[in-house]
Amino acid sequence: ASSVFSPHLQTCSETTQTASSFFEAARQQAQREYEDDNTNAVALVRWGGALLELAHYKQGQESVEMIQQAIAKLKKALEIDPERADAEWCMGNAYTSLGFLCPDKAKAQEQFNLAAACFKRCQERDPTSDTYKKAIEMCDKAPEYYDEIQSHMQAQGIAAERDAKRPASGESDFWWDLGGWVLLGAVLVGAMTFARLGAKAPAA
Repeated sequence: ASSVFSPHLQTCSETTQTASSFFEAARQQAQREYEDDNTNAVALVRWGGALLELAHYKQGQESVEMIQQAIAKLKKALEIDPERADAEWCMGNAYTSLGFLCPDKAKAQEQFNLAAACFKRCQERDPTSDTYKKAIEMCDKAPEYYDEIQSHMQAQGIAAERDAKRPASGESDFWWDLGGWVLLGAVLVGAMTFARLGAKAPAA
């Protein structure tokens, strides 16, 4: 029997599953390495980074809780080795993600401030880094991005309610394409994060 899903949707779904499987394997590997040596700060950073990437494939409170778990691992890594800039970098990204998931703007700003503090500590270790400089600039603009994202989410909610009242029809190419770009962005960010951490490809 032919699939009820469009080929484009199937491709997005397969890509999501592949990326999610990679990060889950990376999480498991990092957890094993830390359990073998509970002074292994690198394993904790990889563990936290994998959790952060996996959170991109979750929704709502499940995503929030996974980001919080990532932050806990990264804080533990910094307790072991306070000079790990990669832990600060990942934690800054985690706080930024939490901020955009906050329904309350004031609470979101608290997360953006925590993220900026992480990136500033990274910059103190490497003042010439354009990456850290741009991350701090992004935190300054985060409230503006937050407003835009919330507006889009509200618009999507209204559209979803409207579409739910319509007879089933072909999916909007625009939204599937947008989803593909968002997914691609998440995969690229994840790949760059693991490249920075020097993570090995998880064993098959």
